[in-house]
Amino acid sequence: MVSRVERVLREELGIAQGFADPRVYVLDPACGTGAFIVEVLRRIETTLRSQRNDGLVPDDIREAAKSRVFGFEILPAPFVIAHLQIGLLLQSFGAPMSDASGERAAVYLTNALTGWAPPSEESKNRFEQLTLAFPELRNERDAAERVKRHTPILVVIGNP
Repeated sequence: MVSRVERVLREELGIAQGFADPRVYVLDPACGTGAFIVEVLRRIETTLRSQRNDGLVPDDIREAAKSRVFGFEILPAPFVIAHLQIGLLLQSFGAPMSDASGERAAVYLTNALTGWAPPSEESKNRFEQLTLAFPELRNERDAAERVKRHTPILVVIGNP
């Protein structure tokens, strides 16, 4: 599937770099353990290495994992495994995330079916009551909703 989508990007949409093009934003709305995200990042790495193979390739791959290749997952266990898989892949590319600066892959613990429109006052209040004890959940929700509402997703990929 990733190969076919990249072919469409290159041949039908005229995006010569495919997934490596900085204008291409990718979303896996039910990413599970991150298999499709990992393959998209591998494609980006292959393209960048074939084009220039310089010292900035690892930085470009890490940046793509942080800001252009998104995953949404509703279950905590696969969400954690997706982060682990992406982290290991980036480490193998010489592009590890920095814990010190709070870097993370753009995989969010969220329901892909909600949050695309601004919430009603009632649902906002209900969620605020639930997250008083866990501000991390509020931060996760806010980050996912920024993607949902403001990112020009070009590719939606994943299990049908």
